[in-house]
Amino acid sequence: MAIADTVKVLAQGTWIGWKVESNWTDPFVFFAYMIAKPIASVFLIGLIFLLGSEAAGIRDPEFFFYAFTGAIFFIYPASMAVSLGYLVHEDRAKYEVLKHIYIAPKSVKPYIFGRAVAAAINATVSVIIAYVIGTMVFGNSFGLELGVDALLVNYPLLIVTIMLGIVAFSFLGLLLCAINLVSFKLQYSLSEYTTGIMFLLSGVVFPISMLPIVAQQVGFALPSTHFLNLVRLALSNSDAFTNDLTYMILGTIGFATVALILFKLAEYRARNKGMIDRKAEY
Repeated sequence: MAIADTVKVLAQGTWIGWKVESNWTDPFVFFAYMIAKPIASVFLIGLIFLLGSEAAGIRDPEFFFYAFTGAIFFIYPASMAVSLGYLVHEDRAKYEVLKHIYIAPKSVKPYIFGRAVAAAINATVSVIIAYVIGTMVFGNSFGLELGVDALLVNYPLLIVTIMLGIVAFSFLGLLLCAINLVSFKLQYSLSEYTTGIMFLLSGVVFPISMLPIVAQQVGFALPSTHFLNLVRLALSNSDAFTNDLTYMILGTIGFATVALILFKLAEYRARNKGMIDRKAEY
């Protein structure tokens, strides 16, 4: 019964997440927006690469593959961090339903993970559209080939990587919710800081080996770093994925443990201080 109730709350959280992120608009209108949104990032990535290549006098297809796939699949952690980073403050400022969710026993975390599933579904659609359009535009118009053979892609590894990534980034979202429960002035900056740090330290458009030693160590501890490495290895059908897969699994477990502990502590403090339904606008 408890499992059935948890699944029910998870499904309802996913449905609410879809309605909130689509702003209750017509599904076809929102789908058009989801097509248009990644196109801008695709063109930005390609144009930066083209301008940089022209300036350097070198056009390295391997670096284009590295930067292009990194930037596109970074949509997963970025979308989920932004969506869940706004969740608490958005509810306090607009919807004011979090206090009602808290009344239902053991409903908050399944609700947050349901919202994470909605964000992951939207991110998956954006990644697919961005990848297809980017491959067509830059392959046909600029001669920039990714060198990915669809028949040779390691699909089991790609699917496992994406599933692990969604789990890891869901717990990242839980961590952001924990911080937001006991704060009221970080509604926009927290998710922006988080995505900015991950973009810099996760090897999105350049290897983390180019960073200072301390930054490399921080980046190595992030699940997003191994997530992007595994995606590239799956697309290039490389069999040298054991280390990254191990670190990804361990990093996800560690991330989940820390997030659950901090969320419990933040929830306890928020309940005792009466901060659950504190108004956020100012």
